[in-house]
Amino acid sequence: MMRLSCLSLSFQNAFRAGKMDIYQFIRHCRALNLDGVDLHMGHIGTMDRANLKRIRRMALDNGLTIASMPVATEFGRDAAAIPAEIEKAKQAMEIGVFLGAPVLRVFVGSAPSPDKTEEAFKRGADALRKCAEIGADLGMPVALQNHSGLTSTGDDMLRFHKEVNHPNFTLLLDTGHFTGRDGPRGPKIAGHTYEHYYRSLEQVAPLTQFVRTKLYLLDDRGREKYIDYARVFNILRGVHYNGFISLVYEGTGDEMADVAKGARFLRSYVSAC
Repeated sequence: MMRLSCLSLSFQNAFRAGKMDIYQFIRHCRALNLDGVDLHMGHIGTMDRANLKRIRRMALDNGLTIASMPVATEFGRDAAAIPAEIEKAKQAMEIGVFLGAPVLRVFVGSAPSPDKTEEAFKRGADALRKCAEIGADLGMPVALQNHSGLTSTGDDMLRFHKEVNHPNFTLLLDTGHFTGRDGPRGPKIAGHTYEHYYRSLEQVAPLTQFVRTKLYLLDDRGREKYIDYARVFNILRGVHYNGFISLVYEGTGDEMADVAKGARFLRSYVSAC
């Protein structure tokens, strides 16, 4: 059974303007009839136990699962920065375990220059393996999200999965960050088309336990212009995906209106699965 959640970054303008905090976000997700919440580290506020306990209880009171614990890490650009980045991931794991999140989301990042791609890959794979080892001790699986850079294609993701080779390591599928797609954000490689894009989705879908569904430009019914979600959900159904579909709004319109439209749109697919 697929379930629907929302990443707090979908309301980044409201958070930035002080019109929403993490507690209001949780209540708003309940009002949107969602099943879970994804709490960006920058929106949680203080990391003391009193605040984390309040967040955990508020999610429970609103019938919402804390679906994932995302943290932004960069392992490819600078070897000297990796220990601090791993420590950041470890802290996020500890917070996620306390909140009851089932998986930590990480990025591997980018190479400092095209000629250093291979060494950045090796550096990133080693760092991801260390994170997986830490997570195994804490009881937190670690999932790599494709997010441009070193993870711009399905082949890139499969290569990391093979190289890291740890039972506590998995992949997280982001519908917005593979090459070949038109529209804003995401990596661009000359000659790549939508067939490359959907092929990457097909490659990663059998290995993922979590899916980030990006929304950029919606029509009146909430349908996304740049991604054929009927095709995406056919791919997911084809591999019997059973997990969260996390709405991530990255458009430039009215967040409140567009997230509500997007939630209704995605719910139509989730409920049909």
